[in-house]
Amino acid sequence: MFYGRRRQPPRGTHVAVQGVAVAVKAQMKYLGLVLDAKWNFGAHFTQLAPRLLGAAAALARLLPNVGGPGTVCRKLYTGVLRSMALYGAPVWVDSLHRKNRTHLRRSQRVLAVRAIRGYRTVSWTAATLLATATLLASDPPWELQAETLAAVHRYRQDTRDRGERPCPAVKRVRAEATAALMVKWEEDLRSPVAGTATVEAVRPHLSRWVQRKRGTLTYRMVQILTGHGCFGKYLHRTAGREPTPECQHCGAPEDTAIHTLAECAAWGPQRHEMESLVGRIDSLQSMVVAMLRSEDGWAAVASFCESVLLQKEVAEREREEEADADPIRRRRVGRRMRRYAHLLPP
Repeated sequence: MFYGRRRQPPRGTHVAVQGVAVAVKAQMKYLGLVLDAKWNFGAHFTQLAPRLLGAAAALARLLPNVGGPGTVCRKLYTGVLRSMALYGAPVWVDSLHRKNRTHLRRSQRVLAVRAIRGYRTVSWTAATLLATATLLASDPPWELQAETLAAVHRYRQDTRDRGERPCPAVKRVRAEATAALMVKWEEDLRSPVAGTATVEAVRPHLSRWVQRKRGTLTYRMVQILTGHGCFGKYLHRTAGREPTPECQHCGAPEDTAIHTLAECAAWGPQRHEMESLVGRIDSLQSMVVAMLRSEDGWAAVASFCESVLLQKEVAEREREEEADADPIRRRRVGRRMRRYAHLLPP
């Protein structure tokens, strides 16, 4: 009943589904899903992607990295976008080829980055992994959640076909599907395309990381966990804001998140205070272990990140404002600042 561009259907041809007339053409939209002749749902995701990105961008504007809504609100906004993306998942889950997965990941990344208060350069892998701790609820990749929804739907349908009530065992089926999701997610994280340092730190403790019910990530904790923040290496190679990747505080040839966390002599007092409470921290993985061990450990790590990164940010602004500063260091004026510059005091 599908017709391509060269061969047009007879005028007025339609299919009646329970009294609803669906026009016959190359694609048909029924109950919110766009069907095509090959049943690969390429047209569905092509039309869905702009809506998801638009909604994600609109919600992201309400979630600034510093301040803004808290965890509950960020969780709500993420759920809104997830419900839009996973509508009809039991129908199209078997058609998630590479292109369709890209549409889902792109929109999930936009909101996940805002949920964790991360830089826009944080990868989809790292953002979705960290978002599980920020939202205090598991939000794995949507493509895997679609498989969980499909498994529960199949069970309900099979049970109804046998004339039975599916309610008693739905929780068990959902739990089994979620466990299978975690196993598959952990396998996918064994070979990450991006965010390798973050994945290597969290993956060995994935179950505890996802299931924890206390402690949320802050803007500066995320900088340490992702390596995207006020570090010489990032500002030089990715942001283009520093002429060299060296540490401005101790003179080390390369300033990274690990250097700031475990090596830089400038932050010795803060590091000593943290390690007196949680023990030796010499890697991102040991930092994650300390955060998961207790609420006090999470608070100690958060205190170190806030204290150190705040001082690094202040020092960076001072270097930018120096009269003889390198042009590459000058703070770029964004579109919004240019638009409202006439309203600012001289």
